[in-house]
Amino acid sequence: MRARHVLIAAAVLLVAVILQTSLFTRIRPFDVAPALTALVVVGFARHFPAETAMLLGFGAGLLQDLLAVSPLGLWALVMTTVAYATVRFRGRLEEDFGLMTPFVFAVTFGGLFLFAVLGTIFGEKTLADGGVVKKLLVPAIYNAVLSVAVLPLTAWTVGASRRPGTEFRL
Repeated sequence: MRARHVLIAAAVLLVAVILQTSLFTRIRPFDVAPALTALVVVGFARHFPAETAMLLGFGAGLLQDLLAVSPLGLWALVMTTVAYATVRFRGRLEEDFGLMTPFVFAVTFGGLFLFAVLGTIFGEKTLADGGVVKKLLVPAIYNAVLSVAVLPLTAWTVGASRRPGTEFRL
């Protein structure tokens, strides 16, 4: 039963990565797409043990690297960092679930900023783009709004209790 939850989470992450790299390259309100993969990683990292959360984040990032046009390993590093931040602060989020939406905004913004910095280091010239602020802020806002629907869905998917912030144990 527990391995089943990890497989379901991996399948949902695969769907999120496919949507991120295919649908959201065409549908881009305000010329920016939500960072759906990061949002789903946050949703699952809240409920899984640290090692499983990191592995899911790394796997989702690696899939995004393979399907997108970015240096291999860049998204993997970013999604692992997003999963780590979620695991690190989930105790505080459990105490006050009202912090979840601002946390999703902050971790999405931080992940995209990390991607921009590392992309610039690896020759992508991401920070040299004129609309870099918009490309960092708008997806974070999208994720904060979408978190109201996606986070309960990820909790339900892994069979977490209805109480917010409940950690899933393997």
